This record gives sequence, structure tokens and C-alpha cells, in this order.
Amino acid sequence: MRTGYIVLPAAFTAGIVLIALQRGTPGAAAERPTAAPGWRAPSLREGAFSLALGGIVAGSAVAGIRLDRGIEDLLRRRGVRAPRVWMGLASGALTLMVTVLDERAPEPSEVDDLEEGVLELLIEADPMALAPGSPEGTPADEYRPEAEAIAEILHIDGGITTAQLEDVWEQWFDEPLAPLLGQERVTALAAALTALTSPPSAR
Repeated sequence: MRTGYIVLPAAFTAGIVLIALQRGTPGAAAERPTAAPGWRAPSLREGAFSLALGGIVAGSAVAGIRLDRGIEDLLRRRGVRAPRVWMGLASGALTLMVTVLDERAPEPSEVDDLEEGVLELLIEADPMALAPGSPEGTPADEYRPEAEAIAEILHIDGGITTAQLEDVWEQWFDEPLAPLLGQERVTALAAALTALTSPPSAR
């Protein structure tokens, strides 16, 4: 059973890769009239590449079996009863945790939309008087690095405080934000940024 677990996937992988390489060169059969349509004798490079991938699959299977056996032996030496059961439960718990984390991760479109919203608010506030996007000003994405940093905080915390906003600004511009906008505008900007994380119906 162990041999089949190692050999069969490796052979299947090598065969599929070799077939794919054959189909990738449809003109080769025309060069050899005696060859069957769509098939030719594999070159040394193609054979070596297919065998190499099969070897990688076989090596991964061997490593997995050894790791599995090593974990089981370790649990037995520790006096754990029915180690296979506990290994199965741990594997299931790990799969569940990965699934939950994957479901909670924001979609790329959501990340992009939030970052764009932050950038629009920073351009509107324009603390550094750079006039981004205007003919006389800087490029429209001048505040992009700050928008990325703020969007990351919004993703993690679900909002941003004035203190966090000040930290971001001092990190990128080496000066506080309040003297540039005034404390009231900084507070309003933090509130507007936090509102970006609310559902559209709640805004």
C-alpha cells in the first residue's frame, strides 16, 4: 500500500506531463511521417523533465510517510493512547482553522475599494498642499503609500484613531498632522476614514 501511495501518483504525474509536452508540439508528427498523429518519441529533455516531476511527487510522498510515522512514534513514546485518532483530530482542527481564516480574509476587491476610498479622502484633505492630480500639482497617487498604511489599520482594527493617524503621518512625512490641518479636521478625517469600514447601508 505504501509503495502504491508513492509510485502511482508519481507515475501519473510523469505521464500527464509527458502527454502535455507531446500535445504542446503538434507539428512534430508532420516531421516524422511514420509517427502516429499527435505523438512522437519523447526527447531526452522531455523525458528527464517528466521523470523529475514524478520524482518530486514520489519524494514528497516518502517525506509525508516518514513524517507521519515519526509523529506517531513520538506520541506513543509520550504515552498517548490511540495516537492516530489524535493526529486525525489535530489535522481536522488545523483544516478548520485555515478555512475560517480564509473566509474572514477580505476579498482583493474589498481591499482595493477601501484603499481607493482612503486615497480619495487624503486627496480631498491634502494636508501637505500637494494638489494631487491637478495640472500644477503632484501625481494623483501621491498619497498612495499613506493610503495603504491607513487601509491596513482599518482592515485590522475596523477603524482608526487620531493618534494612529498621527503616527502614520509622522512615519511618512516626519511631522505631525494636527499642525497642518488643525485638530478638528484631523478628528473629522479619522471619523471619515473609519466610516469607510461600515456597510454601505450604515453610512
